[in-house]
Amino acid sequence: MTVSCLLRYALPGLLLAGLVQAADHVESPAATADRPADLADIFLFDPDDTSGRLVAMITYGGGSAVSDQNDADFYCDRDVLYSYYIDRDDNGDGTASIAPDVRIDIRMAEQEDGSCRVRLDNVPGAGGAITGTVADGNRLFQSASGLNAFVGPVDDPFFFDAQGLGQTLSTGNVAFDSSRDAFANRNLSAIAFEIDTAALSSTQTVFRVWATTARIVE
Repeated sequence: MTVSCLLRYALPGLLLAGLVQAADHVESPAATADRPADLADIFLFDPDDTSGRLVAMITYGGGSAVSDQNDADFYCDRDVLYSYYIDRDDNGDGTASIAPDVRIDIRMAEQEDGSCRVRLDNVPGAGGAITGTVADGNRLFQSASGLNAFVGPVDDPFFFDAQGLGQTLSTGNVAFDSSRDAFANRNLSAIAFEIDTAALSSTQTVFRVWATTARIVE
């Protein structure tokens, strides 16, 4: 499964023009049935409270379709590989590129005590693998260089006014309301991590990012 989007940065420097996301909520029955491997969204944004860092996030599993039921489970599956790709070759000249410059791999494994061991490899600026354990209220951990990572259940961060879409289509008048969120209170699993912007690129203004899941089948 793959989710992708093209991200454009605002000059000067590497400041995002805003939150950028790609969505893939409604899947075929076979894809939805494998919830640990069912991607929902990817995000990349510049947090207001942290200088020199971007935040990347993958959400997956857990009732993210509007018609689906809420799902409180956090999925920790040792047989699923999550990969986040960044391509910095396209600088807005229209030349397509499908070869990533950065591939960040995330693996998880449930332990005997029910906790979840997590490993993130190749995060720009991390200074090595980011590892940690998700257990009870502990969902945050750091790299050797101080980059933060979060893994655990969250309220779906994707926003959409389904009622407004229906009214807009039926009346021809734009009727979206920012106070109506069809995905509110729908739980799913998330992997979020900081990226050092200097380690990612000092000059690039356009990035292409996508994410995939792959299941090991014996």
